[in-house]
Amino acid sequence: MAFALEGIRVIDLTQFQQGPYATMMLADMGADVIKVEQRGTGDPGRKLGAVWPGGTGAFFEANDRNKKSITVDIRSEKGLEIVYRLVKDADVFAQNFRPGVADRLRLGYDIIARINPSIVYLTGSAFGLKGPMGKSPGYDGVGQAMSGLLDMTLSAPGVPPASLGFSISDQCSAFLLAYGAVVALLHRERTGEGQQVDTSLLASTMNLIGWTFQSHLVPGGKAKRFVMPRARLTQIRKEAGVTSSHHAKDRKPIMILMIGRELQEKSFRAMGLGDFVGDPRFATGERIIENREALLAAMDRQIATRDRDEWLRLFDEAGAIAAPINTPAEAAVHPQVVANEYIVDIDHPDEGRIKVFGLPVKLHKTPGRLGIAPKLGQHTDQVLAELGGYTAEEIAALRQEGII
Repeated sequence: MAFALEGIRVIDLTQFQQGPYATMMLADMGADVIKVEQRGTGDPGRKLGAVWPGGTGAFFEANDRNKKSITVDIRSEKGLEIVYRLVKDADVFAQNFRPGVADRLRLGYDIIARINPSIVYLTGSAFGLKGPMGKSPGYDGVGQAMSGLLDMTLSAPGVPPASLGFSISDQCSAFLLAYGAVVALLHRERTGEGQQVDTSLLASTMNLIGWTFQSHLVPGGKAKRFVMPRARLTQIRKEAGVTSSHHAKDRKPIMILMIGRELQEKSFRAMGLGDFVGDPRFATGERIIENREALLAAMDRQIATRDRDEWLRLFDEAGAIAAPINTPAEAAVHPQVVANEYIVDIDHPDEGRIKVFGLPVKLHKTPGRLGIAPKLGQHTDQVLAELGGYTAEEIAALRQEGII
């Protein structure tokens, strides 16, 4: 079966999550991604996250499937020569070193583009390439903090926000980097022209916030927000957006979303709170915010009278919106997740039958592929032999010298 990106070769020097997930998205769609790792140590991401009994790390498996791994000492002349030769026939080059490091390693855009003018060069950074922090290092948490995201995730009034429990800035940045790669490849297909593509944790997370962030750019448009330990109330013009969590009778948590007057009324009726429709305490966004404690207390009492699955059915029948607050383990076996193959079973050579992410993007004529992450340096001999000019004896000599 053909893959959408079949024939595209990516030279991948990225590490951790931001860059590796972006290049993995290209690999999933058929690109030949050659992950160049430091000899002996490899991507630091290999050592992160939970580990299956056979020694396979969840972090690396989640970010580097479908790739080939070669080990090269890129700080040596002979190691650089290997990378340069790989670049000559490549389509994409990717790195997410701290800005300035790639140039010091002689792997910056100017050098790579001289070797291959049509290359699409991907750069992932923390803050972008310009400005006073352009050369500063950073990890996922700085994207969450500086973008405004954490300001929207207060757990209680007066309590400073904490970082989210997952790497949302890394992941969002990876999506945009992969998107930029495909757009640049399309431009190159039309014009023959390569270019540099860059995104950052800061930019991607600001855009993830989307219209909520944009609202703060409108003069006087900063929304009144009251954030409770388990409820968010946001005034939207004269109406209110209410997102709150409650325990059902079986103690399973449920999230209820009442965004605007129509959903509010449908939700009240679904919960058996029909008397609240037209109640002056909840007639406007301002009144809902003023009476939020009474509203949440009444919702708590009602939701505690039925099991969660029954409430989900009632909300669905009413055209209202509610969702189970799942643990990852519950989400993995949810019928909707299973039906869409968002989590799948695969046979792993070291771990046997395991569950992994399926492909989140479905191309119905050229579907992507599932696979596993490579062992460190697993494809070094194969890639160098295919590159041409390296005999078995020369490859053995490079290994003896500590180059590969």
